[in-house]
Amino acid sequence: MKKLTYEQLKSDFRRLGVESGDTVLIRASLGAVGWLNGGADAFIDALIESVGTEGTIVSLAFTGGFFLRKARREDAFNLTKKSYAGALPNAMINRDGAYRSRHPMCSFVAVGKHAENVTKDHNENSPAYEPVRNIVELGGKCVLVGCVKSSPGFTTTHLAEADLGYLDSLPVLPWLRSVYYEAVDGDLKLFRRQDPGLCSNSFYKSYALYAREGVLRAGFVGKAYSILAPAKECYEIDLETLRKDRKFNICGSTDCWTCNVGRWDRIHRAPVYFLRRIIKKIQKKFGR
Repeated sequence: MKKLTYEQLKSDFRRLGVESGDTVLIRASLGAVGWLNGGADAFIDALIESVGTEGTIVSLAFTGGFFLRKARREDAFNLTKKSYAGALPNAMINRDGAYRSRHPMCSFVAVGKHAENVTKDHNENSPAYEPVRNIVELGGKCVLVGCVKSSPGFTTTHLAEADLGYLDSLPVLPWLRSVYYEAVDGDLKLFRRQDPGLCSNSFYKSYALYAREGVLRAGFVGKAYSILAPAKECYEIDLETLRKDRKFNICGSTDCWTCNVGRWDRIHRAPVYFLRRIIKKIQKKFGR
């Protein structure tokens, strides 16, 4: 397997559209990029050098909670807790000079000039996706590296859902999701989620909308197919699309909890959803 060089990685970021001074919200599957000596840290170094001293890189550092189960104090969120979002945010969390927001389930981690401003005041009392608004206001860019299909879309869509009031009105009993978190004073407190994002499996539908407006760029970072688009334009497209059709992002999967049971405007599908799951379990048990 041919090893990627640091210079090649920087060149790939440039060709994709990452420029000096950019604020970049990035999600990445580093395994798809290829073999890079230094791993996640080398990837971050190349990205930081691409945006320069005036730039900032941001990633999702989301952590899990408990659904329909009692939260455990030993799994409480704190600023060093490992994220389920992959190697990139976890390497950023451990990086000198990184800032991480304090939201117990939807924290963001950032490095660079605007890192503190992007993440500050995002805590247990904040809407989950507010740091994205800061990125939009900074004229930032959204980037997906190697996860265009496997983890589709930009987080601007969740911000649009929130601003349209969908995250307050559509999720079914969101407070059933809970986790303990370490407060600023060191005490452990219970957090109940109020605004879980709706299903993101069909966010790929927005790619055509971004492309039609001429804001989507595509290329490769290493061996990973990657896309880039300006956050402000994506947010505006998401907002207008969802304002016209709040069901635009419903996926077609009969196994999706959110799109079949987890939205009040889809709760009528619950009997068929649960019946199908029961049938599948029976078939699996008897090898059919």
